[in-house]
Amino acid sequence: MARDERDTGRSGCKFGVRGQVAAACAVAATLTSAPAAAQQKTFHLDRLEVPGAPDDGVVLFRPVTADRPIFFAQLGLGYSLDPLHTRNITNDSGTLRASSAAVIHDQLTQYMTAGFQFMDRFTLAASLPVTWVQDGTNPNYSAGIFGGPAATTVQTSGPAAGDIRIDLRAVAWRSRDKKAALGGQLNVWAPTGTASNFGGDGGATAMIAVNGEYTVKFITVVANTGFAFRPVNSINDPTNHNGLGIGDEWRWALGAFVPLKDGKYRVGATIFGQTGIESSPIIGDTAFTRQNSPIEWNAEGRMKFGPFDHYWVGASIGTRFTQAYGAPDLRILALVGMYVPIMESSAASPEARMAQRMKWREQAVGDADHDGIPDDIDACPSDPEDHQGNDPSDGCPLPPDKDGDGIPDQYDKCPDVPEDKDGIDDGDGCPEEDADKDGVPDVTDACPKEPGQPSPDPKKNGCPQFIKMEGSVVRILQQVHFAYNSATILPDSFPMLGEIANLLKVNSGIKHMSIEGHTDDRGPDDYNQKLSQARATSVMTWLVGHGVDATRLEAHGYGEAKPIDDNSTEKGRTANRRVEFKILEEEDSNQVQKPKRNEETP
Repeated sequence: MARDERDTGRSGCKFGVRGQVAAACAVAATLTSAPAAAQQKTFHLDRLEVPGAPDDGVVLFRPVTADRPIFFAQLGLGYSLDPLHTRNITNDSGTLRASSAAVIHDQLTQYMTAGFQFMDRFTLAASLPVTWVQDGTNPNYSAGIFGGPAATTVQTSGPAAGDIRIDLRAVAWRSRDKKAALGGQLNVWAPTGTASNFGGDGGATAMIAVNGEYTVKFITVVANTGFAFRPVNSINDPTNHNGLGIGDEWRWALGAFVPLKDGKYRVGATIFGQTGIESSPIIGDTAFTRQNSPIEWNAEGRMKFGPFDHYWVGASIGTRFTQAYGAPDLRILALVGMYVPIMESSAASPEARMAQRMKWREQAVGDADHDGIPDDIDACPSDPEDHQGNDPSDGCPLPPDKDGDGIPDQYDKCPDVPEDKDGIDDGDGCPEEDADKDGVPDVTDACPKEPGQPSPDPKKNGCPQFIKMEGSVVRILQQVHFAYNSATILPDSFPMLGEIANLLKVNSGIKHMSIEGHTDDRGPDDYNQKLSQARATSVMTWLVGHGVDATRLEAHGYGEAKPIDDNSTEKGRTANRRVEFKILEEEDSNQVQKPKRNEETP
């Protein structure tokens, strides 16, 4: 008699026509289901790839680089709640009812990044995530329906090291005003992670992506997209739609940032996600399936601090839109970072200069004054250099300096009286008693380059009342007031403008200043631009009328295009209606000012 034989797929038994054989196989399948479950290699679970460069977001890679070489580093600490749900790896109803909602419950991960930016185009960085705390629970497969696919268990506890990510990024194009930019990147993950408990992929991974951004008024929109090529892996049986398969993916992110207080603060929000793009007998179909298409959102904030804003701190919070693998119910992240400029080397040391001269001797043939500097690059080929001049490689001896203050007589405005080297106009060769000519001696003047009034407070003695120098910006402590809808300056602003005029008159080193007018967003754009231009021009006219050379000034109106506060509030609108004073060109008065060729005496 022929028998109908079908493989159960779990115990190895076959169904015969006899009922007792089927019953025996059922018992065998039940007894062998637990031993058949075996732990297996896992994959990198966390879907967050933190970029780490100074201008990047928590999620978004930006096509922005520093204009000079820098080294940067960032450290982040993040918490994820339920990043791997039980429903992601099985749809067996009996298993789901008898199991915890999540396979991985908690993850506490440290994100470390360090790298370089150079040539105002390139970023090279390395990142390493380490999950220090992780816990979870395998599903209760024994409660599943008989005849289902063989179940696999995974290691759910930590810690787990991640794969090292190497980033090579480049800005391919940017607009002249830097409001738009486009870049590309290659990310490579080395298999350094723990492949047994969701730390690493267990093999090399790479991603090719593009990133771009565009600034509209005060909002910068950023987008990332690319394809990641990963080793295939699976949990349970994704080919029969009862498991999770991992393979190549399409990843994307879209967000926006808003700078506040001239960029000292920044807030932003991002939506990011991915989906599989691969189908195989091992992982099944991964394209746009529920378990393979995580989507998250996050909101973030950042603050710069420290000298020259070289440091930053930030934080973000977010959650999932879809219940797919790696998308947690809650994600919180805090980070701190810093960068330092990389100073370019120069031949300033004696050893470097000697090596330079030896190289010249090898390459050149003539040296008439025998000072070690070839004639073809010697500024004084007939006079040997004494190696004590301002430029120890120009081939010229030290020029005359009667008062011995280090400033050659030809540039010294007081050749018979030595400079006092007090940090105030030390480049002119003359000692100063009252540099800003406000009647307060420099030794007691708290603002020696800004004309002011005497004060019993040592910190305010000799300082102006309405203005303050902050780098290349003249910060006004009282706004310029105009008649309503007019460019007519109100008299209460005259004292403040008088201080700016005096500042320019006593500081000849300020060669060029920009006067910039701004409005709030009420009214038509064209009208606001014309009004802001008229007001800036009115201020410039006032300063020229009070003794400032017109060639040192320029006026610009920006209308409502550059707000510094929220236009939806009266306080914010008041702040946005302003006039700003920015120094565009300034000489360092502590350096010797050599006249231009057409100014030198023949």
